[in-house]
Amino acid sequence: MSDILCRWLNSELRLSKVVEPHSLSKDFSNGYLLGEVLSRYQLQEDFQRFSPNSSGNAKLNNFTRLEPTLQLLGVPFDLSMAKAVMQGQPGAATRLLYQLYILLQKKKRSGLTGTALETMQPAATARLHRIENHIYTQRLRAVVKREADEKMQKITQRFDKRGQEMYGRSVMAELEREEKRRHLQEERRLQEIEKHRQARKKQQEIRERIQTAAVRIPKPPMSRSLRAPRKQRRQQEAQNVHQQIAQFEKSRKRLSPASYGPTSFSVQVTRAVSEDEMAQWNNEYIQKIRQRLEEDATAREQREKRRRRALIQQLHTHHTHEEMVREEQLIARLVRQSQQEKRIAVQLMQIRQQKEVLRQNRILRQRQYEEQRLTDFHQALDREAALLQQDHVEHQEEIRKERERHAHLVAERAQSKRRKHFDICSEILEQIVDLATKSGEYRLLTANAIPLKLMREWKELYFSGKPLYEASELELGAEPAEPSPEQAIELEKLNILNQQDYDEYTNMTGEWMWPEEGENRAPPTNNDILGHVVARLQNIVNPPCLKDPSPQFPNFSLRACMLGKVCSGKTTCLTRISEVHGIHILSADTLIQEALAAHQAGEQVPSDHSPELETSAESCGPDPQEAERGEEESSAAADSEPDSKHLPKKDSKTNPSLRAQHGAAVEKALRRGGAIPDELLVDIFIHAVRQVPEGRGWVLDGFPANVSQARLLEKALSGADPDQADRKRRNKKPNLVEDRNAPKAPPPPLPALHLAMLLEVSDEQVLDRAIHRSPEQVKEENAHMNDDALPKTQEQTLPPEQSAPPAGDHTHIQHRIAAFQDAWSKLEKWFGVKQKILSKVSAEVNEDALFRSVETVLFNTMTAAQKGDEAAEGSVKVSDDSASLTVPQPAASESGVGSHSPKEGPAGRSRRTSIFTVSAGEALSPTPGSTGWVYVDEPLPQEIAEYLVPYWDNVRSSYVSNVKAVMQNLRSEHKIIIHHLYNIREDFKQYLQRPDLKQEFVSVWQRDYNSIPDDMRQDEETKAELHHRLDELRERLWDICDKRREEAMEERAGVIGDGWQEDHTALLINHYSTLMQVEVDRFQDTLRVLRDYYTGMYRSVLPEAPQDFICIPLLDITNNNGSQPERTKSLSGSAPSERLTESAGKKNPEPEEKKSKVVPLFEHRSPSTDPSRLLQDIHQTALTAITNMASVEVQQVEMEVNQEVQQQQMEREKALSQTSATNSAKKKSAKKKGPPSPTQEPTPPPLIVESPEEVQGRAVRSRIRREYSRALQHEEGAARQRLELVKLHALSVVHSLQQRAEQTHTDMQEWLDQRFHLEMDSIQQLSEVVQHHIENSLKIPHHLVLDCTDFFIDGETRVLPTSPTPPRPPPLERTNHSTLTILQLHGLHAQLHKIAPKGLVSSTQLCKVLQELTSLTMGSDALPEPWMNLTDSQVQELVCVLSQDREVVDWRRFLLSAAQPWPLPSQNQLLKTLARFREEDPAASGVLTLEQYKQVELWFSSQRDVPVPEDPTEPLPYDRLANLKEVLHCLCVRICYDGLTRVDNIHGGIIE
Repeated sequence: MSDILCRWLNSELRLSKVVEPHSLSKDFSNGYLLGEVLSRYQLQEDFQRFSPNSSGNAKLNNFTRLEPTLQLLGVPFDLSMAKAVMQGQPGAATRLLYQLYILLQKKKRSGLTGTALETMQPAATARLHRIENHIYTQRLRAVVKREADEKMQKITQRFDKRGQEMYGRSVMAELEREEKRRHLQEERRLQEIEKHRQARKKQQEIRERIQTAAVRIPKPPMSRSLRAPRKQRRQQEAQNVHQQIAQFEKSRKRLSPASYGPTSFSVQVTRAVSEDEMAQWNNEYIQKIRQRLEEDATAREQREKRRRRALIQQLHTHHTHEEMVREEQLIARLVRQSQQEKRIAVQLMQIRQQKEVLRQNRILRQRQYEEQRLTDFHQALDREAALLQQDHVEHQEEIRKERERHAHLVAERAQSKRRKHFDICSEILEQIVDLATKSGEYRLLTANAIPLKLMREWKELYFSGKPLYEASELELGAEPAEPSPEQAIELEKLNILNQQDYDEYTNMTGEWMWPEEGENRAPPTNNDILGHVVARLQNIVNPPCLKDPSPQFPNFSLRACMLGKVCSGKTTCLTRISEVHGIHILSADTLIQEALAAHQAGEQVPSDHSPELETSAESCGPDPQEAERGEEESSAAADSEPDSKHLPKKDSKTNPSLRAQHGAAVEKALRRGGAIPDELLVDIFIHAVRQVPEGRGWVLDGFPANVSQARLLEKALSGADPDQADRKRRNKKPNLVEDRNAPKAPPPPLPALHLAMLLEVSDEQVLDRAIHRSPEQVKEENAHMNDDALPKTQEQTLPPEQSAPPAGDHTHIQHRIAAFQDAWSKLEKWFGVKQKILSKVSAEVNEDALFRSVETVLFNTMTAAQKGDEAAEGSVKVSDDSASLTVPQPAASESGVGSHSPKEGPAGRSRRTSIFTVSAGEALSPTPGSTGWVYVDEPLPQEIAEYLVPYWDNVRSSYVSNVKAVMQNLRSEHKIIIHHLYNIREDFKQYLQRPDLKQEFVSVWQRDYNSIPDDMRQDEETKAELHHRLDELRERLWDICDKRREEAMEERAGVIGDGWQEDHTALLINHYSTLMQVEVDRFQDTLRVLRDYYTGMYRSVLPEAPQDFICIPLLDITNNNGSQPERTKSLSGSAPSERLTESAGKKNPEPEEKKSKVVPLFEHRSPSTDPSRLLQDIHQTALTAITNMASVEVQQVEMEVNQEVQQQQMEREKALSQTSATNSAKKKSAKKKGPPSPTQEPTPPPLIVESPEEVQGRAVRSRIRREYSRALQHEEGAARQRLELVKLHALSVVHSLQQRAEQTHTDMQEWLDQRFHLEMDSIQQLSEVVQHHIENSLKIPHHLVLDCTDFFIDGETRVLPTSPTPPRPPPLERTNHSTLTILQLHGLHAQLHKIAPKGLVSSTQLCKVLQELTSLTMGSDALPEPWMNLTDSQVQELVCVLSQDREVVDWRRFLLSAAQPWPLPSQNQLLKTLARFREEDPAASGVLTLEQYKQVELWFSSQRDVPVPEDPTEPLPYDRLANLKEVLHCLCVRICYDGLTRVDNIHGGIIE
């Protein structure tokens, strides 16, 4: 069912959008296509108000307008059905369309229109439908949400979600901070406990050592009474400590926020509260948490203080007790010793006292030394402060100078940018001025009728940036060997215009579009068979080369680079990123230093890795500057020889590592004094990237620095050349056919980098950071700059004269900023526009904020890269799985194949059909070139392919060049025609303005007239004589005018008869004949390529091709002496004459002179020869040539088929004869042996058994013939179509030339007649002036001047004829507020009469008409301004008042009321009017004609005395009542007696 509906919608109705079965629900969800279907059946008159959008308002509008029409058709369409269709439920739209299809087919068969359906509908049903429609509209508005409501709901949901997330994050963050603080305190407490435990352990060990080393002296036993209190006191203290610890744990658990369970928390969070309650609850909750945390912290501090105080007390008590015990033991031990020991003890005590004195003295001296050092330190600080103050002053001066230098550079940069923009704008403005002047010039040349083709050419040159005016002249068809810059520009302009004309010709657009009166056909479709043949030949000769495998790298989680100005914080931020997240940072300085260190240290690798190293070294490549510096390279090598002696000797089993090789190349470049090549830098980075472990990420610090490094890096990482696609597009040649089965070009590879990050910072910020760097940083940078091994990384893009000084000077900052700005514009286009991986981060923040921003960007990039890798792996797997299931299906179109000329008779068509008929089995097979056709790809000899490929290239190039050359000749010819027609017009105007001798006769006559004495002037005879002389002067002047007119006529006839038009018409015909010749040559060459290709598949030797070429005759436009008036580039004998057509492997024995093509020339015919007939003959010649060539090929195909059939018949006859001979021999032998045997049936002919190879070969040849015939048929149809277009275009151009020439000749005749009449008028004016003086007997004091067509007095005052009085403008009615004018009443009457001629219209339709009139789209003249401001509801109220609860409205009554104000008639006046009507109708027929109606006076007078204004330019006052009478006639149409009663009733209804 879906297929039937799609066929109905796409083929029969031809909707604006092609509908597919799987997208029915989606396409019809907005109701636009449903309205279009109904409008095609003229049921939806308001279809122009439907909206094709898918928004809620569009759906509401469309389905509201659809419901009345569907109800009128009887389709069960309610709110649920509309909702299902709008929501795109499966099957809803299909069911609705199927019902529509059935009902619309019935309506189509019955022939009912929408108006008829509405008329046939009962009144009650219509009213019920209106009520249902109103209910349906209200419900539909409730179902379909407005766009504003949907957007507001989305915004509310998003902000609610964001608020919940922020609230959750704030609460959880507070809980996490509290938990972290508690965890840290617990760790500190454990550490303190562990520390005390270790201290006690050490004290115990010391105590044990002392006890082991000391002599045990027995001590008198302590009394039990002393031990018990001490032991009890210790136990009590221990119990107190345990109780305090338990109390602390209980209070901690009670005050901990974790005591609140997740269930209660979630319940509180998820409870629906208002925003104010939520904010109040949040504040209270946070205040409670803060209060509890403060109380907890205070209690914890107090407990900690008390615990520490108790511990310190206990420790102090313990130490005191231990000291007392030790003293008691010591005293007891000393007491027990001898006197000698006592003396020694006394001496030791004295020594101890002395040592204490010495220690105190040493402490005092140390304190004195410290005071002295402190004094010296303060003095040194004062000196340093003075020096720092001086340095600060100098530093501020340097800052000021640096800022001035920076401002100067910024001004220079802004000036250069302004100059660049000014140059661009001035160039564009010059082009605009050139375009304007060119347009004005050609408006003058073409009389304000510029051809569209010229405008398209100027537009193309303008957009290409080429000048419109010729900078240098080029000879037509001659291209200079070494063109000058101006000539090079002209050649580029010619190429642009030629390419534009070629594209228009091949695409049949623009100038080469099919004529409007003819059949509008599309360009010929692509010949898929020929495209396949050409592609296969090119693949045989030039097999596609396999692409180099892309470099293999480990799977990295991040591939990025960070760029920015100097001092933007790249290195600092990346260092912190590396420390926190373990991302590898690759810096150019670090990598180059490592390479140099490896080279200087002689880093070696085992020889087993030599192949890899050699490959890497080759990929690294030599220095690209070595090829250009031969002598410098040798000198550098000589300089480097002594250094190689200092290198360690290489082991035979080891080779230098790749990093060492890179270091050697870097050192060589630096020793030469140049910058490190970009290729070497990229190789160093690639080697470093390979060292990054798999699964890790890496970021390039400050690399690439320019776009060339970016391109090299992209190529090294991805293996794809980023400029390859641009080069292919630039080098792409025009192709005549395409192979649609060719593999499509792979999509552009993804960027090798995941991210390119730019740290944005202003120049002033960079300068401030560079100025405020610490001295240690400056010293460190100076050390690096003074190091010979440091390469030039950032400065390598600058020229040598702009190299940076040491870091102590800030000048290099300016240069590095300028270098970055110069290179960043191209890098921004590369990363931002082409690769779309650029991300900008503001670096004008502190380090922590910058770190967080960069960290967020890198994390998002890593997440997106991981998702992209997973998606790529999934797509690769899917493509691998589906590769075995998909079969390439070539797309082919049969629309343009086999198209014939409309002049081809039925006999020729039937003959073609009989020639290309196939068997029943072949008829079921797909058509050659179609989707299911499998092309014949039998083996083809290599020499045939090598011959056909250059032959086809020659065909293609010659076709394109010849077409472009013809287009160029046509352009030049059009230019010549325009200028020539303008020149002959201007020359004829100048010829008409040549001087004459009339003024001399006038001057002599005036002098003779003034010489007559005054007393003789009053004599009648003298006056008669003067009148006679004046008549003679007038006759003589008229004779001069007649003679000049005859000369002008002869000049015009000479211009017409000079043969220019015939010659250039012949030139145009020759150009179009040449274009037809190019098309015939293309068909002939294509036929030869196809024939040789298909013949070479089953024959080893190709048949010799005929050497004749088809030549289209040209017109002979040379004069008798063989000269040509205007030469153009001739192509007739140049294109295919040099092509070789002999078969592969054979030589042409004929001499080269026989290969040249002789072009026949028609004799130059008389001017009466019709150019259209000539073009028809040439076109018929070309068509005949193509038909003959195709017929010959068809006959050859038939001949081959007949030969195969005859060969099979001969083999069958030969087998039959052998069988008959065997039977006769058997019969003879049987007669000799015995009686005759009974008659036997004749033996059937033996079956010929063919081998499988023969059967397959015959089938292949049959397929080859079918394919060849189909390709030939397609090419023939395309050639016929192009020839038909050339003929039509030539006819239109020649006809246009004739029209313009005739118009020019007509203009010349008009100018001639106009000038003659003006001269005669000037002579008449002169005669009138002279007659006036003669009659008044006066001299002529003024000097009379007769200047061609003008008559002057005294040479300054021009005499003009008296101008007639201009007619008075017609009266115009002015708008009076809300009153409708007569014109508005007529317009409204015409529209309503068209809708309802009988005078009764439905209220809905009247409401719709008024709504359309009051809309802005209908203009503001249909109704008065107050009416235009009516809303839809007000219009509906007005219609309801007019209808008075009825379904129909008498629109005439409405117009009668709208025509007010007019005089209200009384009953007496109506009776008198009725009597006057009866007087005009003596037969009492009840009908009056329009003339009789105009003669009758109504109850008001239609003829009043209108005041005439004195000013003739002012219009007469408008008589509204007189014109209102015509309106009343239009309303009544047929005036009868009952009509007056009806009018009276209407009027009474209006008064009520």
